Amino acid sequence: MSQFDGSSEETMRSRRLLKWEDEAASGHWVAEMDFGTAPAIEEALHKALSDGFLGYMPRWLDERTRVATASMVQRRFGWKIEPDTVQLASSVLDGLRAMLGHMLKPGSTVIVPTPAYMPFLFLPSMYGHKVVQVPSLIDEDGVWRLDYEGIEAAAADADLFVLCNPWNPTGRVLTEHELRRVGDIAVRHDLLVFNDEIHAPLADPSAHTPYVSLDPEFANHTVTAIAASKGFNLAGLHCAQMITTGEMTKRFEPVSRWLNHAAPLGALGASVAFESGDEWLADLNEYLRGNVDLIDSLLADSALNWSKPEGTYLGWIDAAALGVEDPAEEFLKKADVRMNAGATLGKGYEKFVRFNFASSRDVVQRSIERMINLAG
Repeated sequence: MSQFDGSSEETMRSRRLLKWEDEAASGHWVAEMDFGTAPAIEEALHKALSDGFLGYMPRWLDERTRVATASMVQRRFGWKIEPDTVQLASSVLDGLRAMLGHMLKPGSTVIVPTPAYMPFLFLPSMYGHKVVQVPSLIDEDGVWRLDYEGIEAAAADADLFVLCNPWNPTGRVLTEHELRRVGDIAVRHDLLVFNDEIHAPLADPSAHTPYVSLDPEFANHTVTAIAASKGFNLAGLHCAQMITTGEMTKRFEPVSRWLNHAAPLGALGASVAFESGDEWLADLNEYLRGNVDLIDSLLADSALNWSKPEGTYLGWIDAAALGVEDPAEEFLKKADVRMNAGATLGKGYEKFVRFNFASSRDVVQRSIERMINLAG
């Protein structure tokens, strides 16, 4: 039995977390896992609490987290950076907010390829900017691809491009070729790029390429955001890392004062995760790949379709076969499965749902089977 098999629905509801607050439905929506975190992180946090470590961020911990971050990205992805290019923040979205509020002129245009993580679609308008959604394409093999012609057309009048890799919600891990095409467009049109790589720990290290590692020119226009929160299930501890290299280091320096402070316990958790979490993370990713294979086999002969995820623990499921306006609501009411509605992730995706499969395998299987039975 795997260490990740013990989280029954009853256990999850007893923890009283947001994901499982619905007493009648299985929680497969908000992007957190049912597996707790790595034992080394638990131990460090328990010790910190018993030591009364509840004050403000000490300098030594800020430094430790930056060093651990730089070490991790080089070890896993071959991306060599200096610790002083890393700045701590409370969340990945802090970096986007800082760029929207302090690096763009009022009324700027932000390109967001869709489907997309929900805040990417509404945050720019909160700062007085315009969002241009560029719907993505599905190739002959059923794989989601960015629409480069659409991005190129939008880039002529745009100021910022939002990149998410690994890609929430499709689960794609973009190839070097795909990333270079994005970078070439950004350079040609002098775009800023907000690069969200929060799901990188959940991708095969040999498959994931940090965007800015491909070309020094890409680094000059990019703020990269990462965190331990997805890979190690630490979202509630509020710590992320903004990485700026090349010319962007100096450009982002005056903007970084607007970043919200990371929480010390979050920084401690991230440090331990990046220093000593590789073995646990490898076991986790192996388990998640098992869930992917299970779902893929179950959906193969069903009316539901998906593109098999390559990274993340999120599945993007086409539920048009239900024949209803809001499949997520239908699955909630009639199959007791709570997911994110596709309409919230971009225009034209009303027939899709986002399914979080970071749950025990038997929980995932029962939920998918109920969905298949409803879809027919």
